[in-house]
Amino acid sequence: MVSSKRRQLGPEERVDLGDGRHVQLLDVLGKGGGATVQRGLVCSSRGVRRPVAVKLFEAVSSDEAEQVRQTLTRTVRRVACIQHPNVVGVYEHGDWRGRPFVLSELIAGVSLAQLHEAYTAKKRRLPLDLALFIAAEIAEGLAGARVARDHEGVQLGVVHHALSAREVLLSWLGEVKVSDFEASTTRAATSSIRSLRGVATRASTMAPEVARGQVADARSDVFSFGVLLRELLVGPRFPVGLTNSESIRLAREGYVQPMTFQPHLPAGVDGVMFRALEVDPEARYPNACALAVDLRRVVLSMGVGDGRYFLRKALEREWSQYVEEVTAPRFVAPAANADDGYEPYDGELVAFEPREKRRR
Repeated sequence: MVSSKRRQLGPEERVDLGDGRHVQLLDVLGKGGGATVQRGLVCSSRGVRRPVAVKLFEAVSSDEAEQVRQTLTRTVRRVACIQHPNVVGVYEHGDWRGRPFVLSELIAGVSLAQLHEAYTAKKRRLPLDLALFIAAEIAEGLAGARVARDHEGVQLGVVHHALSAREVLLSWLGEVKVSDFEASTTRAATSSIRSLRGVATRASTMAPEVARGQVADARSDVFSFGVLLRELLVGPRFPVGLTNSESIRLAREGYVQPMTFQPHLPAGVDGVMFRALEVDPEARYPNACALAVDLRRVVLSMGVGDGRYFLRKALEREWSQYVEEVTAPRFVAPAANADDGYEPYDGELVAFEPREKRRR
């Protein structure tokens, strides 16, 4: 995420991990959902430094501490088994000053919500091919979590539970990664009261059966994905200006507002979206794996392949000050001896100048 200017660190802003390791807390990346996300640096006794994202949950009472610890341990153990290029990696968890925390992969970039808001502010929509590329990558991430296995080879069947544009991260390199799998179970454990406002903020992408209080399953993720796909291609699920109670009521009904215009979507894309948005879970795709196969088949038939370059360019247009280094032309230093036949190989790391312009 794009963050504010870093502040000076104090010695107290360190999280001990044991075995001579600690996390040095850096700038705040975002707040919400009962947690704060900060940039961190895992430091070992041997001098190894590794950037991470640190999610610090709100402090819990002593009566809830054990329940929270068990819930967080169970969630992290499952999600840490997901090894997929479209899923944010999770490393470990612990407790710091009464606040549970989770360490995960640090993604330098912005969320899909931020990109969508940037286009909406200019009264524009994401190009169709770019939106479909992002959607296909999200579906692949959901499918990868679904088939993830633990160290004994047991399939875990991980589902997201709360997919929205805020949980999709876009890196400056053009990668699409889904974060916060099963995070809603941790949020529920760390909060004794589920506020109406808290539920309403997630109602727009919530499957109707989940809004009615039923347990979410793989088909609930499919519905949330359908809402996300519709937002990218058509517009929001609900009308603007609803109260919290109205949003929850419409979510329970499975309401999706009619299209006010015809966006000329290919028939295959229409079919995937409408099936994912079926109110009856039995009529939807059974899981994200089946959805991902169908969607990938459609986008490939349209000639939409690897869109990372175009995603990088879209991010560069909106946040050029952050992606300058990534998109800068390659600089190759001349060989010390022109006759030694040295040629830099593809992918060799080189320094960009001037150094003071690089993001730190």
